Amino acid sequence: MRDRIRGLDHIGLVVPDTEQALALWRDRLGFVVLHAEVVNQGSVLLTHLDLGAVHLQLVQPLVRPHPLHDWLDRHGTGLHHLGFAVDTVDVAWQGDGVGIPPAQPTPHQGVQGKRSVFLDTRCAGGVQLELTGS
Repeated sequence: MRDRIRGLDHIGLVVPDTEQALALWRDRLGFVVLHAEVVNQGSVLLTHLDLGAVHLQLVQPLVRPHPLHDWLDRHGTGLHHLGFAVDTVDVAWQGDGVGIPPAQPTPHQGVQGKRSVFLDTRCAGGVQLELTGS
């Protein structure tokens, strides 16, 4: 059974320092911070800003070693993923899901009680896609 993607939920940017990133996105460009939350056993800070119909998600790794630090070392600050809203992550993640296999064995913690799962970039044209929902 395929789950339906409801639309773009957020654009994820990996940043080494959230406060430094907020100097641009909040202070200079005027986007409002909606919420910030430390997730995944204290390893990542996610900060959401209101871009209108979509959120900008600043993703800061808090611990070393962490795969996001490796990503920052290779790519620097920048676009990491597109997050799409689904009703139920388990439905979208298991079986045929949305037609792209998951890149991880289980969903991870998202913000505000949501759960998320990354999809296999090899089946998504090299683009990192994330599904997020209940």
